[in-house]
Amino acid sequence: MPKEQLKTKGDRVKETITILKKLMEVGIMDHTDAYLKTKEYLDEWIQTGESAQHLIDFSKFRRTGILVLPNEANKTAELILRAAR
Repeated sequence: MPKEQLKTKGDRVKETITILKKLMEVGIMDHTDAYLKTKEYLDEWIQTGESAQHLIDFSKFRRTGILVLPNEANKTAELILRAAR
């Protein structure tokens, strides 16, 4: 059975930049707690390459974020923003 391809550090950096830019596009600026927490998790993922999943409080925006950080090359990192209940 072939071993799965893992993301390179360069892949993780590109996906991180995309997520952080999208946050700013939807009005979550880089000085907010939610943005900074997201960036902290992404920075750790860039360095370690370990897959992870995090729940992030975007309550100021009446949202909850689910950050999914895979280590497999065929999967893309994603941040899902859901309306808070």
